[in-house]
Amino acid sequence: RFLIEQTRLGIPAILHEECCLGAMVLGGTMYPQMLGLASTFQPDLAEQMANEIRRQLMAIGARQGLGPVLDVAADPRWGRVEETFGEDPLLVSHFGSAFIRGLQSSDLAKGVIATGKHFIGHSLSQGGMNCAPVHIGMREIYEILLAPFQAAIRDANLASVMNAYPEIDGEVVGASKRILTDLLRDELGFEGLVVSDYETLIMLNNFHFITENYADAAAKALQAGIDVELPTSECYADPLKKALEQGKINIEDIDRAVSRHLQAKFDLGLFDNPYVDEESVIEVFETADQRRLAREIAAKSMV
Repeated sequence: RFLIEQTRLGIPAILHEECCLGAMVLGGTMYPQMLGLASTFQPDLAEQMANEIRRQLMAIGARQGLGPVLDVAADPRWGRVEETFGEDPLLVSHFGSAFIRGLQSSDLAKGVIATGKHFIGHSLSQGGMNCAPVHIGMREIYEILLAPFQAAIRDANLASVMNAYPEIDGEVVGASKRILTDLLRDELGFEGLVVSDYETLIMLNNFHFITENYADAAAKALQAGIDVELPTSECYADPLKKALEQGKINIEDIDRAVSRHLQAKFDLGLFDNPYVDEESVIEVFETADQRRLAREIAAKSMV
């Protein structure tokens, strides 16, 4: 309300929440982790679950969900295997697409943007260590890791993608135009919004050490294809302005990202219906149907 009524342009925000095993908010119904969900071998349950998550997120005004995880589990040492749908690219593709359909619905104006993550290679890090380098060839990337993203984009109209943290063969994904634009957009045909995994841009500077400062990090990420910095604007704020003033980027780079961001807001109908009915929020929380569905998935996941 503040942004719409008390700022010069009146542009509404897209609020996001984690949602892999339910709306991660107070009172949100918790379902089995995605690995358990996939153990049911019933993708329709994923769609039903995501539809209930959508209802809860919509009720509180959160219009982007940070899920599903489309990584293919490749190393059991990796501490985030439970976030995945497993090790089979076909199974991940089916469950990922079903989850996206439930979350986004057939009309984004009545849905929540799904965010496929993490593009690409996140689950095959060295030694199973999160964010560690990935040693994998492009053939394996194409034949195994890309399959769920390809299905999500072409069959489920995935509206948003989140980058992966690591470097692949020495190339940091968060600063790679080859991966986030040439591969994701030009080859797979993705037309939506690319958002950064949390603190990706900062990590270009203080983890990967490939930038001199935050302005340089902002420039590299923007030119690579990251449209929105999450969770805060550490780099896509004054450092981005500084990068523009220094000639590291041009205004067309910014316009491109802004255009995609605004398109997502138009698709969500935020300019027409920016507010929620605060009096009816509780109606879609902790319902008998949601508890029944959570129990059903849990029971069917036991193997």
